[in-house]
Amino acid sequence: MNCELHENPAFHRHAEATTAELFYDLFFVANLTTFTSLQEINDRHSLTDYIGFFSLLWLTWYQVSLYDVRFSTDSGFERIAKALHFGVMVGFAVIGPQWKPGQEHSDYKIYRAFGLILMVSRFTLFAQYGVTLWYTKKYKKIVLPMVLVLGMTLAAAIIYGALTSAFPGTKYNALGNAIMQPSSVYIAWYVVGISETFLTVGVSCIWHVVSFKGTHMVQRMSLLTLIILGEGIIVICKSISRIVKNDYLWTVPVVGQIIAAVLIIYFLYMLYFDRIQEEHFGSIKQQIWSFLHYPLHTVLVLILQGISLLIIWRQAVESLNALEADWLPALTWLETREVVNGSNFASFMSAIPNTYATEGVAYATYINQTCWNQVYRYIPKGVDASKEIKIVLDSWYVIQQGLDNYLADYNNQTAWTQFDTGLNEVISATFKTLFDTFSVTAPKRTSKVTGNEIANWTATITQYYIIFELVLTYTFIAGGLALVLTTLLGFISLPKQERRFPIYARLAINTAAGIGLCLISTIRYSDGSLYNFLGSAWIIPTICLVLFICVVLNHVTLPKWVVH
Repeated sequence: MNCELHENPAFHRHAEATTAELFYDLFFVANLTTFTSLQEINDRHSLTDYIGFFSLLWLTWYQVSLYDVRFSTDSGFERIAKALHFGVMVGFAVIGPQWKPGQEHSDYKIYRAFGLILMVSRFTLFAQYGVTLWYTKKYKKIVLPMVLVLGMTLAAAIIYGALTSAFPGTKYNALGNAIMQPSSVYIAWYVVGISETFLTVGVSCIWHVVSFKGTHMVQRMSLLTLIILGEGIIVICKSISRIVKNDYLWTVPVVGQIIAAVLIIYFLYMLYFDRIQEEHFGSIKQQIWSFLHYPLHTVLVLILQGISLLIIWRQAVESLNALEADWLPALTWLETREVVNGSNFASFMSAIPNTYATEGVAYATYINQTCWNQVYRYIPKGVDASKEIKIVLDSWYVIQQGLDNYLADYNNQTAWTQFDTGLNEVISATFKTLFDTFSVTAPKRTSKVTGNEIANWTATITQYYIIFELVLTYTFIAGGLALVLTTLLGFISLPKQERRFPIYARLAINTAAGIGLCLISTIRYSDGSLYNFLGSAWIIPTICLVLFICVVLNHVTLPKWVVH
């Protein structure tokens, strides 16, 4: 009798994902969709918060999937365990809307609860691995690796639970108000999550009895990749719906951004799935290949989130350009007192004194009407701009009186200050309303304006430039890394018969193109180049063209010359 059969158990393998696994994936995508819609990335803190939440969500999904593809069976115990995992995913959904671990908080009970949720997840896995070991303990070769996995899972569960007490307790000041306190305990979650994953994968690399050979791990990872790309389509469609709700006219640049965004998703799909190898390509390689999906999926959600915001930015630029075109004749008139013939502003100034009593009345009315025509008439339902509308209405009198008094006496600096204040208030409120209609808000951390300070329109628009500078930066870095990682995954899974120079050359070109995309983000260090690029319609198409070239190079074949 073959002794190998007595030492190695023959686990039941599935050729494809089970319905329970697919149902679990639905919880993952629901969490991702909900969190993405609620978590606005408008500064580096919100960016790291987004990456952190996605990391914990992905690592939890991955730990469960590592067990499912190797040992999961359909039994009463497994169904109870799966129900607990579903509950953990619901816990993620509850925590998501309040996820701001990098900020100061007066009460950390929500994060203590999340630590307990992670603990329950690992205790459930511990029980599942324990039951598997109980039924396979007679096979000598599986005992040690299973004990190691059990130990690591138990240690992770205990650490997650112990960390709940490490968050600071609520403190009160002399007035009885809760004091805001910082905490970095959440960083330990990331360390534990990545460490336990590394160790679990490491055990499967050393002991082949618990490896992924014969499992459907490739299908599981490719399916999650497809789900994330699908999430990207949802995010882009939401951006389009925001533009449609505002009743803006479709322009060629905006349509071009949307087409390029959809093509980016399609090209990413081809770059990944064209190199998928269903056959087993080595135990260690397959483990490395599967874990590399963590950074791949992270950069995929970032690039897809980024291009959805850049679509909105393009529409905002179109509106800003329209505002500038209307305001420029009026602002030029302040300096030169010359009216540009044929402009809308000229028609207002020529209506003095028949329609408008003074230049101040005509000027204030023109500014007010321009703001309404370009921004306030497009405010969709659900956006509260009542405060900004009141500012625009109140500033009409400030602009009119200030300008008339200044024109009567050019030495009257008080009148000029009054006029300048009113104009700044109107422009700042209009800029804010424009971005509010697209659900883009400036981070509160950078907004420290007291009630005594005058609104400065340049400071207001700069806040939004800073937001989209960050979006541009992480989008190009994520796009480049996505190209590099898909190339690396293709290289790892490359069959022996395809290891030829032309294939290696294509992989090298893809890698170089990915690095090139990452380097485009360095444009942020040149203010002039950055603002020119942000104002252009080539941000999303640049990524699209690079990916298109890589897709073409991956499939083009040189003609074979026949020698006679």
